[in-house]
Amino acid sequence: MNRFAPDRTFKSRGRPYQIVGPKDHWCQDGRYVEMIRYQSVCAEPGCKRTFMALTTKTRIRKGQLNKRCELHHAPGVPLPVTKAKNVKKVRKKRRKIRLKKPTAAASLAARRERAIQRALVAMQRVQRPSYLD
Repeated sequence: MNRFAPDRTFKSRGRPYQIVGPKDHWCQDGRYVEMIRYQSVCAEPGCKRTFMALTTKTRIRKGQLNKRCELHHAPGVPLPVTKAKNVKKVRKKRRKIRLKKPTAAASLAARRERAIQRALVAMQRVQRPSYLD
């Protein structure tokens, strides 16, 4: 599915946006860039104007979109904070317990212990221990 298809709606940082369609653009150095035209409702409290704007695909992916109409446009100024109506508590993730890899000394000691156990079993069976071969 094309992420930038016309009439597709998406949310970025809690604000709904709708893609209107693409617009071809050639830079001064001759590069071709496909601009995306989108529309949204102004984020300024009390303003219900719908505005249209142009942006690149990269800026959409990064969430760098206009949030206000031309009348209230204020770059770099954050939106006024509104209290959330239904705040859902998120449960903390449980940490995965990772088993530590045994050290070289510990693995060598375990190896010796296994060899001794095998030798004892071989002696009980009246066989020659394998480490004497």
